[in-house]
Amino acid sequence: MNTQRRGSALIVTLVLVLLLTAATAAAARGARSSGLVASNQQAQAVARAMAESGVLAARHRLESAMRAAPDSQARMQIFDGLEGPSTSVAAPLPFVADTLGDGVFATAVVNASARLDVNAAGFEGLSRLFRTVASPSDADRVASLIASRVSGSMANAAQRARAERMQSQDSLVDALLGRTQGPSARRSGILPFESLDEVDGFVGGEAPWLSTLAPLLTVDGDGSVDRRHAPQTVLAAAAGSLVDAPTRIVFVARGWMSGHALTREIQAVYAVEGAELHLVRWRERDR
Repeated sequence: MNTQRRGSALIVTLVLVLLLTAATAAAARGARSSGLVASNQQAQAVARAMAESGVLAARHRLESAMRAAPDSQARMQIFDGLEGPSTSVAAPLPFVADTLGDGVFATAVVNASARLDVNAAGFEGLSRLFRTVASPSDADRVASLIASRVSGSMANAAQRARAERMQSQDSLVDALLGRTQGPSARRSGILPFESLDEVDGFVGGEAPWLSTLAPLLTVDGDGSVDRRHAPQTVLAAAAGSLVDAPTRIVFVARGWMSGHALTREIQAVYAVEGAELHLVRWRERDR
């Protein structure tokens, strides 16, 4: 009898030990998971703060240099040093880089005026550039796809502008007559390309060679072409007014926390007006 009791007690003890072990392991996994989530959240916050700091630091450095330039020739030399030589299609070198505590940022400058604007080049310009790396038939097909998308976007934009003008007039009449205003009109239609990633996603497998042309393309132009810094292939394809200095630049800032793989990238597009930079567009993504 005592033997049976001792055996039952041993079994109960073993079961309790197994349950406690499982509970301890679950608690440890939960603690590790919570710690990992907290670490990732901290890394995300630091990465974004660093990327934003990179944009601000680059803007301050460039504006300070332009304001200190004694004449237009000195300002030209500043722009000459932003990227590599006009024949280079390599990734731009860091313009500013720094470390703040556990955070790190590095910012490069891209001269958007020295690249072919996908939203403004049209079929002929796109085809001419695409033919430098693709067959004429492939180049024409992809150029037609992109140009049709842009044309449709512009038509929709014009329709929206007319609708908004009419809505504004109707709202004014309603206000004068004391009528209740209806809900605002919804924006509709396809927008022009807002990033090169969007262009690549749109053409899909139609243009596996498009990535090789990425250093020559932009979606951030304003219709001006920087003839002093644009490569010959861009000058041969671009349409627009020729200028001697960039009118649009892009700060590509990346921030991260030391020892963590997560990186935040901000692409800030600025219009160059005299010795000042004015924000035009702001894009963010994780890398």
